[in-house]
Amino acid sequence: MWPQYVDSPLLPQANPDPHNCLGVFGLSLYTTERDLREVFSKYGPLTHVNIVYDQQSRRSRGFAFVYFENCDDSKEAKERANGMELDGRRIRVDFSITKRAHTPTPGIYMGRPT
Repeated sequence: MWPQYVDSPLLPQANPDPHNCLGVFGLSLYTTERDLREVFSKYGPLTHVNIVYDQQSRRSRGFAFVYFENCDDSKEAKERANGMELDGRRIRVDFSITKRAHTPTPGIYMGRPT
């Protein structure tokens, strides 16, 4: 990586700060939100589970976000679930880079901002 870009806010962080939201990557197309709730609720109460789907095909994009009620539970879940096998796939679990969901877009071109 180029040294002048190391602190760029546009590049993903190598070690995101701990918080309540975990990103779960490398999921099977067949993994459901229920499956994720079953796995991650062992580490503490969840507030929300969100699998990301492709808008065109309606298929899973292979990653999800799991939200815990408190940060200590998310830390434990990250430690224990990272690298586990789920539905035949080895998953990667890390703290999400963003702390909240992105604002949805309208799905159509709205023109140049004024």
